Amino acid sequence: MRLWLPLLVFGLAQPAISATPQTPQAVTDAIRAALNMPDDSSVTLGSVAGAQFMQACRGKMNVTITGLPPYQQAAVQCPAPLWTLYVAVTIINRTNIAVAARQIAAGQVLAPDDIRLQLEPSTLYAGRQVFYQRAAVAGSTALMSMPAGSILTTGNVAPPLIVSAGQTVNVTIRSGAVQVSISAIATQAGRVGDMILLTNPSTGKHFPALVTSEGPVVNLAF
Repeated sequence: MRLWLPLLVFGLAQPAISATPQTPQAVTDAIRAALNMPDDSSVTLGSVAGAQFMQACRGKMNVTITGLPPYQQAAVQCPAPLWTLYVAVTIINRTNIAVAARQIAAGQVLAPDDIRLQLEPSTLYAGRQVFYQRAAVAGSTALMSMPAGSILTTGNVAPPLIVSAGQTVNVTIRSGAVQVSISAIATQAGRVGDMILLTNPSTGKHFPALVTSEGPVVNLAF
């Protein structure tokens, strides 16, 4: 026992090695460098205070950005010592989008003068499909009443009707490289992307066609 005592005392007398904490600013700098945002964008980061509970990174931090703008997440990974810190990222872009130039009534067909482009932050319309050109929404029908300045989206306006019920239209029929055109009567109204029924006036038979910006199209398998 007498032989081991000095060794035990020596071991207890050694000072504990304290780890240097990671600086939150270095984490912030790594995230901003990884974003590489355009000049007209701004970014807001969530708390990086958790970095101070990590040991200082001895290598280059790797940053992975996931999610869809404006709300994303940065995963900051340190190779040595190995740790990962997750930080919320909000990226705000300002883009010209279509808004109502004046008060709009439900059911109103939008004329070009009813629409204007307005610079808005992306957080204002996140998750909604908006229009970036006046021509893209002109001719659409308002699905609800809207005050001036309302952002026009696929939720409050419907695309213009390409085909009206009872209208005689030219239908393009495609089969591989072969393409022919016939006349038919639309039994349903349709917008771009709608599948509607048409009637062949010669036979009286109904057939479906996809409405495109150029008119109804039937694609046959071959």
